[in-house]
Amino acid sequence: MNKNKPLPVIITELIHFFEKKGCKTSSSIAKLTGINQSQIYRNLFSSPKRVTMTHKRLCEYAKISISAKEIDPKSSETLMQALTLIWDGSDEHALRLAELLFAHQNASMRQWNPIKI
Repeated sequence: MNKNKPLPVIITELIHFFEKKGCKTSSSIAKLTGINQSQIYRNLFSSPKRVTMTHKRLCEYAKISISAKEIDPKSSETLMQALTLIWDGSDEHALRLAELLFAHQNASMRQWNPIKI
């Protein structure tokens, strides 16, 4: 599954790239890239709601990947230890554990606050 980075991360990376090139305004970025100044302003300095073709063109120019890195779950020692301790080795239990992980992913991402006794 190829997911995009969050839009604020993309914008921050783009602005940082152009600042290092000495471009701090939408006009200077437009001159450098050949993209219309109003598009630059709307997509970097306004409050864009989604990744647009302008973001993609700017990322291509800056050689910045728009895709989020794929992380191999096996690289997490904590996750692998937890699975080793919890999983009983059966396919049925593997499916149940997967369902729990997907349920967590779909749950609202509010901060966990344990009840203190």
